[in-house]
Amino acid sequence: MPELPEIEQVRKTLKPHIVNKMVKHVDIRLPRMIKHPAPENFADILVGQSVRELKRRGKYLIIEFNTNLRLVIHLRMTGALVAADSDAAEPPYAKVRFDLTGDKTLWFCDIRTFGTMHLIVNDDISLPGLEKLGPEPGSSEFSAEYLEKIVKNRTGAIKGVLLNQEAVAGLGNIYVDEALAQAGILPQKPARSLSRKELKELVASVNKVIRQGIKNRGTTFRNYVDGNGTQGTNQHHLLVYGRKGQPCKKCGRELIGTKVAGRGTTYCANCQR
Repeated sequence: MPELPEIEQVRKTLKPHIVNKMVKHVDIRLPRMIKHPAPENFADILVGQSVRELKRRGKYLIIEFNTNLRLVIHLRMTGALVAADSDAAEPPYAKVRFDLTGDKTLWFCDIRTFGTMHLIVNDDISLPGLEKLGPEPGSSEFSAEYLEKIVKNRTGAIKGVLLNQEAVAGLGNIYVDEALAQAGILPQKPARSLSRKELKELVASVNKVIRQGIKNRGTTFRNYVDGNGTQGTNQHHLLVYGRKGQPCKKCGRELIGTKVAGRGTTYCANCQR
């Protein structure tokens, strides 16, 4: 699933293509991806609307229009938003097409079709998954003091806490494994056992791997592309994720693969304590 760096890269690359453009037509090929309102109403409401801004919150993309409309998009596992010239070839797995002024087309493509769209009109619905998001990496709210309050009563693994979107917004399996490796902390370590020093190091490491992911335009293993259809390069800079059985880049010991918090996990038993 695309995580914060991937979604941020999509936002940055899509913005020049869609902001200040008007929706001329909407072609919905897979209606069940439209969660609100009904697909036929979704298209009718959007036609004639002009895009004011494109924002991101956690793993969500939010297209704001000049009226009181917000299109909330969750790419989930294999979704992609790609902008192209109107006369360009249709990309694979296209599920929704938005024709825009300026001879541009915005495509929502999705191989596994888990992606979702909610068009919020005058705040007519609430999205708890969006509204309950925790602070984001790099923000002033995301601090060791904040994490200390979060973990003090958690008996589960620290990895599980970091994966919880209500605790920290935007993190997923890739960047959690990377941050824990960077901080030298075992993924399965009980969250409430972490010291203030470890929490400070963890916050710094989360921020570092997120910055690295954004700098490298995201991580592509299979399907992820940005708004221009370009793959990321961060996969070439990972410490542990996807490297089970390979030597640790810090000490050379073989990396271990296991499951923590129900997710595949890779770590170094020597460097992470």
